[in-house]
Amino acid sequence: MVSLSGLSMVQNNYSVNNANNSTPSTASSFSPAISYPSFVYKGEKFNIYVNETSGYHNYSVSAYFGGTNLTNFSPSGYHESSHNNSKFVIGVRAPSNCQTVYVNIKSTALNQTNSTVVSSNVINFNVSNPVKLNATIKNSVSSPIYNITVGYSINGVSVGSKHIDRIGPNSTSKINITVPAAIIPRGKDTLFISTNNPDITVSGKSSTTFYYGTPPNYSWIYYIAAVAVAFAIFLLLASGRRNTVRVPKWKRRKKKLPKTKS
Repeated sequence: MVSLSGLSMVQNNYSVNNANNSTPSTASSFSPAISYPSFVYKGEKFNIYVNETSGYHNYSVSAYFGGTNLTNFSPSGYHESSHNNSKFVIGVRAPSNCQTVYVNIKSTALNQTNSTVVSSNVINFNVSNPVKLNATIKNSVSSPIYNITVGYSINGVSVGSKHIDRIGPNSTSKINITVPAAIIPRGKDTLFISTNNPDITVSGKSSTTFYYGTPPNYSWIYYIAAVAVAFAIFLLLASGRRNTVRVPKWKRRKKKLPKTKS
């Protein structure tokens, strides 16, 4: 069985950005790589990865966050340093409001001459409502199955997956993932569930069609059609009246003229 919840009206394999638009002030070769999700849902916990350029030492990363309403957002700020480790992980919890959050990431290090190199990047991610994708899978054999991966795709595009360590013999398991509403196309969509084991099937139908957003209202079309039909009938009746010529009574009563004598 496949279903959805959390849709208004009705990845986490989302696309991941790799920012590398640094503006180093001292060394052009110092250019950290930053990886982060483009879309998250309200309250989601995720990571921003900052990988600074190797070959330096005394690395540090500072991050500053901004948004319209950062209620329940964390962290309020970030600063870490390491003598040799150039890889940093910033743990983030998305705020409770839909918005775009901006992050200014400043990376520094010392080069071989102990001169400081600096790089600054500004990234952003979109926060939207959470949407839960539900599925019930079934083990149809008489022995347990291990290491199951359940994939979720919408309109043929993967939006996430879920790993299950074990499912018992001849048993079912209800699983779900939560994705940001921003990654779901508006309009008519099809959710499809797949597994990496042919003995693991989806209970019921493996796909479902749903409409995201406000469904179109076609009642105005019927209203216009009704008006058009009524107008056509009016024209037809009016045309019939014009074609019917009524002869006045005085013309129908012709008087006989008197005969003239020759």
